[in-house]
Amino acid sequence: MKIEQVLNVPIHKVWAKFVIASVIGVVLNTIYTMVDGIFVGQGVGEVGLASVNIVWPAVTVIVGTGLMIGIGSSSIIAIHIGKQDKESAQKCLGTSVTSIVLIGAIIMILGFMFREPILKMLGAEKDTIENAREYYSVIYLITIPYLFSTALNPIVRADGRPQLSMMMIGIGAICNIILDWVLVMKLGYGVKGAAMATSASIFISTVVSLYYFVKGNANIKIKKEYLKIDVSILKEILKIGFVSFAIQLSYGIILFVQNKTMYLYGTTVDVAIYTVATYINCFLVNTCMGISQGLQPLIGYHYGANKIKRMRQLLYITIGICAIGGTLVYIGINSFGRELIQIFGISSENIEFAYNEILIYCLGSPVIGVIFAMSGYYQAIGKNIYANILSVGRGFLFQFVLTMILPPIIGVRGVFLSLPLAELITLTILCMILTIEKYKKHKSSNDQNSSLEQIM
Repeated sequence: MKIEQVLNVPIHKVWAKFVIASVIGVVLNTIYTMVDGIFVGQGVGEVGLASVNIVWPAVTVIVGTGLMIGIGSSSIIAIHIGKQDKESAQKCLGTSVTSIVLIGAIIMILGFMFREPILKMLGAEKDTIENAREYYSVIYLITIPYLFSTALNPIVRADGRPQLSMMMIGIGAICNIILDWVLVMKLGYGVKGAAMATSASIFISTVVSLYYFVKGNANIKIKKEYLKIDVSILKEILKIGFVSFAIQLSYGIILFVQNKTMYLYGTTVDVAIYTVATYINCFLVNTCMGISQGLQPLIGYHYGANKIKRMRQLLYITIGICAIGGTLVYIGINSFGRELIQIFGISSENIEFAYNEILIYCLGSPVIGVIFAMSGYYQAIGKNIYANILSVGRGFLFQFVLTMILPPIIGVRGVFLSLPLAELITLTILCMILTIEKYKKHKSSNDQNSSLEQIM
C-alpha cells in the first residue's frame, strides 16, 4: 500500500489492512510456539516441558535483540516514509542488516562459551539438564538467522507489506508444525527435535525476508553503499527499540525467577503447569503485541505526515478492540481451560489444580491489550520514557517484586497471582500518565491564551 493511500483511505480499512495482517502473523507464530509445547508435552512429558521453560530466558536474549533492532528500525523507517525520505529509510535498513550480523555473531559465541554456567544458573537439574542442553545448543546455533527473522518482519510491515509479513510467519509456522510431528513424534528426537523444527522454520522466514529486500519488489532495498553501521542511526534504533528488548528480556528474567521460586515452593509438576499457563497466556499477549506492532507503522506514518487527529483515531479504535478481545479471551479460557490443559500432556490428577491456577494467572486479560497499545503508541512517537515505564513495569518490575513477596506468604499460587496484580498496577500508572499529559496540554493551552491576551 502506497503512503498516500495509507494517509487518506477510510481509517477502518487501513487499520484492518495493517493490524489484522500483523495479528494473524503473530497468532501463527504463537501457534507454532504452542505446538512445540504440545509435541514436547506429548512426546517427552512434563520433564520435557520444564526443560524448554528453563532454557527460554536464554532464548529471550536473541528474540529481544531482534525485536529491538526490528521495532526500532521500523519506527524510524515509517517516519521517513511518511516524510517521503526514501534514502534515509534505506540507510536505516542497511545499518540494521550489518548490526544484526555483528551482534548475532557476538551473542552466539558468548552463548556457547558460557553454555554450562548459563544452564546451571537457569535452574537445570539432573532430570532436565540433558534436554535443556540440547534445546539451548540448537537454538543458539542459528542466532543470526533468528535475529534476521525477528527483526526484518516488522520492517517488512513498515515497508507497506503487512500481508507479506504475515505470510513469512505463516510459512514458518506450517513448516514448524510438520517438522515437529516428524522429528518429535515419529523419529523420537524429543526436545532436540522441537528445537530443530523451530530452527528450520526460522531459517525459511529469514531467506524469504532477505530475498524481498534484495531482489523483491520492496519500496526500500538493501544496498551495498548503505551496508555500513551509521553510529547515529544505530543509537536511535537502539533507543527506540529498547522497549521491545526490555519486554522480552524481562520475560526471560521473570521466567527464571519464577522457575526458581516454583522449585523452591513446589515441584517439577508446578513448573510444567506454569509452562502451560505461559503458553495459554502468550496467545493473548502475543496477539496484543501483534496489534501494537501493526499499529506502530501507522502511527509513525501519520506522525511523520503531521496527521495527528487521524493518528489518535487509530489509537482509540485499537484500545477499544483490545479491551473487548481480552475479555472474550478470558471467557474462553474459563469455558474451555480444562480441554486446553489436557492437550499439553498434564496428567489427569493435576488438571483441576492447573485449571484454577491458570484462571488466576490470566485474570488481567481484559487490560493487557490496552497496556500494549499505549506502550506501542508512545514508542512510535518517540516518548520512550512512558513506553519503558509501561513495558518494564508490567513485564519485569512489578512481577519481580510480587514474586518475591507473595510465595513466602501463600506458596506457589503467589507466582500465578503476580501477573494479574502487576497488570492492575501498570493500568493505574497508565491512568496517571494520561492525567499528567492532559494537564500538560491544558496548561500549555492556557499559557498560549495568556500570551495572546497580553499581545492584544
